[in-house]
Amino acid sequence: MNRVKLLLTIAMMMTAANNVPAQSRDYVTHHRGTLHQTVFNTGELGRGYDQAATGSVKGIPSFEWPGNSGTIVDGVAYNGQYNSFGGGIQIGATTSDTNARRYAFCGGAGSNISEVVFGTYSFPLELKRVENYPVLSNGQLNPTYNPDEAEEIITSKWATPIGLTITRTSRAWSLPDYDDFIIYEYELENTGNRDGNPATIESTVDLKDVLIAFTYGLTPSMFGYERNYNRWNYTDYENHDLRARFDRNRWLNYALDRDGKPDIKFFSDWSVNQVNGGGLLSPQAVGFMPLYFDTTHLAKLGETQIQINSSDAANVWDLNGHIKQPYLNRIETSNMRISKMQPYIDIAQARKNNPYRNSLFGPDWIGRGSINIRQSQYFGVGRMLAFGPYTIAFGQKVRFAVAEVAGYGAARKEETVAGLKDEGGSCGQNCGEDASLAAFNLVPNWSDTININGITYGSRYLSNYALPQYINSNTVTVREVADRAIEAYTGTPFADHDSVAYWPERSPDRGVYKFPVLVPNPVMEIRSNSKAQNVISWKNSVESFTSSRLISPLRNFEVYRSGNSLGPWTRIDSVAINDPRYSSGGNYSVIDSTTKVSESFFYSVVTVHQNDVRNSRSNAVSFKTYLGAEKTLGTVHVVPNPFVIRSGFEGSSATADVNSKITFFNLPSLCTIRIYSYSGQMVETLEHNEDSNSHDWYQITRNNQKIAPGIYFFVVSTPDGKTTNGKFVVIR
Repeated sequence: MNRVKLLLTIAMMMTAANNVPAQSRDYVTHHRGTLHQTVFNTGELGRGYDQAATGSVKGIPSFEWPGNSGTIVDGVAYNGQYNSFGGGIQIGATTSDTNARRYAFCGGAGSNISEVVFGTYSFPLELKRVENYPVLSNGQLNPTYNPDEAEEIITSKWATPIGLTITRTSRAWSLPDYDDFIIYEYELENTGNRDGNPATIESTVDLKDVLIAFTYGLTPSMFGYERNYNRWNYTDYENHDLRARFDRNRWLNYALDRDGKPDIKFFSDWSVNQVNGGGLLSPQAVGFMPLYFDTTHLAKLGETQIQINSSDAANVWDLNGHIKQPYLNRIETSNMRISKMQPYIDIAQARKNNPYRNSLFGPDWIGRGSINIRQSQYFGVGRMLAFGPYTIAFGQKVRFAVAEVAGYGAARKEETVAGLKDEGGSCGQNCGEDASLAAFNLVPNWSDTININGITYGSRYLSNYALPQYINSNTVTVREVADRAIEAYTGTPFADHDSVAYWPERSPDRGVYKFPVLVPNPVMEIRSNSKAQNVISWKNSVESFTSSRLISPLRNFEVYRSGNSLGPWTRIDSVAINDPRYSSGGNYSVIDSTTKVSESFFYSVVTVHQNDVRNSRSNAVSFKTYLGAEKTLGTVHVVPNPFVIRSGFEGSSATADVNSKITFFNLPSLCTIRIYSYSGQMVETLEHNEDSNSHDWYQITRNNQKIAPGIYFFVVSTPDGKTTNGKFVVIR
């Protein structure tokens, strides 16, 4: 090969390598459990971070708990009980060859939505969602179901300009006790890929003084604040009732509203009837906690440029010569702009908060990164938990595990009475408190009120009303949920960490995920019959479900209906195994005889076990009642007839004017409708193939033209040769 051809070949190879198609910024969602979250392939969690200036999007949950919580009140649509302005991971590292500091802000920071991570701090490589449901969509048991793995697994992977490639695997479950948390396992590998193109490796050097921070804007809950302040905005959180708290025993950073936000108009009605989950609209405590962090790659004394105050030096180094973790544990305002956050992971600058310095916080916490307790109100939204500094050689990996958790409040009444306290939670500097007075405060509950520095916290709600029905087990508060997340990740028996501290560095670097199993809920099929009654059907396949960890055999099924995803749920009937009223040939069918055409309801069939434990409503679906298909072809009616423009006949279409809809009624499930003009010319052919009594037409001809006014004829035929006909009139 001559030199010119060789150069051309090399140039073509380089061009091909550099033109490897990059992934675009994309997302998938966790929606299997009660906690719903959006996962991006750029590192963001929930949404691109801002101070809520861009609002929210229905169907793209941002730390939504409970899930499917969108609703309409007095004609106003609310997207749901979102609880975060966004989250993610932020990294600062020094390259060993140049000692230059590089950064990656992969979510959890930004002054506005335009300051996105895509293409600057993050280069997406992979995004996939895997379902490990015990029952397949056809109603049969899943032969590949793995009870030692999550029911919903999302893997996202992205490169960073630092040269660290991050793989994040998140897991969610639907089982009661284990459906209010999502666990994220992070693997950070020094691949040297700094531009997202695996074909080109830009660096093979070691990374030093790596600081890794997990950040969130925690905001419980959007629905409550929109109802109270008519918006979702940081100023209402920071200037009113949001409080930041830290539970040292669980390493749990969480946010809690001061009074749970009673609805300003419908409190009494919703509380009694449990509409929209009850009258408290922000009762949730939401937070995140580390389940594991790497200690083997922590830089030792003499291997890091970290700046330590002389007064702290004697306390911050552990027996192995590592900085005591966490490196930083900070409360922030909602204004977590990148220029503001960067100094926190700049090794050349001193840590923002002083370490714990006295035994007030327990001897094990002396020297660890402290929390700025006094700012727990005004600085209540932003959270930053950082680890390091690490040394990550080329080809090496470090791992972390983090859980997002949500619960109905932070404590029960008896815990508050017993004196349960954690850090922060008061109005701090806004009330002129000094750090010692603001350090530990009683944890409020929703059964009685308490007084902290002249301000009332908590509510007597649960002394008068029941827990909402989306609380489906005895795991209620955020602390109890956190303990379940620890149990799930470590595989150890459930423990109450109010008395026994959890130390994430002692946990396995990968989740174990072995906990009790229930007989799964069946997959439902719902249809309407010719009387506009809804028929709920399912297969009996779940009756043969087995597992070595099954907590109790199946006893029966219960069928529920609700006008709202959050309740109240009304039991339609209890169905025994092989119940002769509803069972036939391996299938069950229950009729809801109280429905009317166009009414929408949520339905759910749950399994009930012999120990009286009920499964969660993981299979709940919304269904709009219609007239079911006729068994045989009879007289077909056209409504409205005559059709007059702006007749008021209601309809909807994504592509046509709602005022132009004509509907053919009394159809069988399979038929063909042919429409002719008065002169006998073919206008349109409609194929009807669904279990519905009706078929809509928007007066568009087969030539994509609007039909003219006049008299039209139609012929309806079925595959077995039966026909019927009629006419309708269009007046303009």
